[in-house]
Amino acid sequence: MVEPSLKKRTFHGVIWKIVETGGTQFIQLVVSIFLARLVMPNQFSAIAMLSIFLALARVFVDSGFSSALMRKPNRTQTDCCTVFYSNIIISVITYIILFFCAPLVADFYELPELIILLRVMALCIIIGAFSAVQKTLFTVEMNFKALAYYNMAALVISGCVGIYMAYKGFQVWALVAQSILNTTINTIFVWYKSTWRPSILFSTKSLKEFFKFGSKLLSSQLLNTFFNNIYGVVIGKIFARPDLAFYNRAQVLNNMTSTTPTYVIAGVSYPAFCKMQEDNDRLREGYRKMIIICSFIIFPLSLGIGGVSFPLINVLYTEAWIYAATLLQIIVFAGMWYPIHAINVNFLLVKGRSDIVLRIEVIKKVVAVLIMCITIPLGLEAMCAGGIVSSLISLFINTHYTGKFLGMGIMQQAKDFGPYLILSFVMFLGCKTCSTIMGNGIDSLVISILLGIIIYLGGAIIFKLKGLKLLLTLRK
Repeated sequence: MVEPSLKKRTFHGVIWKIVETGGTQFIQLVVSIFLARLVMPNQFSAIAMLSIFLALARVFVDSGFSSALMRKPNRTQTDCCTVFYSNIIISVITYIILFFCAPLVADFYELPELIILLRVMALCIIIGAFSAVQKTLFTVEMNFKALAYYNMAALVISGCVGIYMAYKGFQVWALVAQSILNTTINTIFVWYKSTWRPSILFSTKSLKEFFKFGSKLLSSQLLNTFFNNIYGVVIGKIFARPDLAFYNRAQVLNNMTSTTPTYVIAGVSYPAFCKMQEDNDRLREGYRKMIIICSFIIFPLSLGIGGVSFPLINVLYTEAWIYAATLLQIIVFAGMWYPIHAINVNFLLVKGRSDIVLRIEVIKKVVAVLIMCITIPLGLEAMCAGGIVSSLISLFINTHYTGKFLGMGIMQQAKDFGPYLILSFVMFLGCKTCSTIMGNGIDSLVISILLGIIIYLGGAIIFKLKGLKLLLTLRK
């Protein structure tokens, strides 16, 4: 059994992580609704084209050091300072590379305006590096309350500025200003709240130790980040420019129901599981509960938003963005598996097997690229459907090693997530049927959502599914 104190801290961590993530996602959603009415889809696509380069830069700056620092049981001031200065040095080098590579990016997309956009947006990389260690320490201490307040405050302030600039006609620069302000304000707030301050300390021994673990994780994260964004690169280069904005909007909504909730649960549970990394029985029990809880929450969220995609997009973003609904309805069937992927990878990281994580990420990405290349000639919707096949293949790859080390292979895990998959699909069919009959108005959206809730919760109660019971008794 998990110690009461650890379980209590984990529960409160989950609650505040949910508040932080739910709050930030809600604020971002509200801001995006206003901006979508003031900024043209073509302008959104310009920022989306740069997302892969900025995302890779952020991963490279961290270099896996945050996870390595979090994992170390007896971290010292020297360890923290080593990571702090390393992050800043790497961020400056990364910015310089992006600065001089900006013309190449612009040439690739045949959009000269991307040069200045990338050079300005990349400043976020340096600014964010100054708060990386403090955020890691907050996570170790499970102090998500402070992060919740300051992240939401930064989003509200930067969002208001972005909306005002968009209203005044700044178009794409409103999006740029919002991003830079959010990172800057967030960094300032984190420094204000954190009691940790850097000293003039640096240890090559600590750096080598962190690099040994972090380098393998870095390679895995770079691969993962690159291929998570590769669809955007291909769409921006091959398909019509507005298509990228539609895909990006669909992917954002998909992430809100799959990636983000998983990030909340995995982010809070990782430090807790690290404390029991030598006890396989406790790990197995903990991971089974995580699979059940994640499946119970995320499967219906993902398929539910897919079932109401057309009225949802129409109500939130207007008819001009309706093609995003078609894409969203497809990609949710790939995104819904993200929690199962993340749980299996999380286990390997807890065990310190970042080498295996790198190996399976390479295999999965090769498969994903092959499927993407096959589906490109068939169109954008076929590409998105190919993502479902890729996600299912990745599921079998991920669960292989969990079965090997923990006795939790695909069949064992399917017994845990299977009931929620079936019930969620039934709910999807109900929501889709209802929204198709009623149309794309707000009345259709509300009634379809209510119907989905009744179907899912009613089924969970009737069949006495463990997920509902675990969720209700989590605090005890």
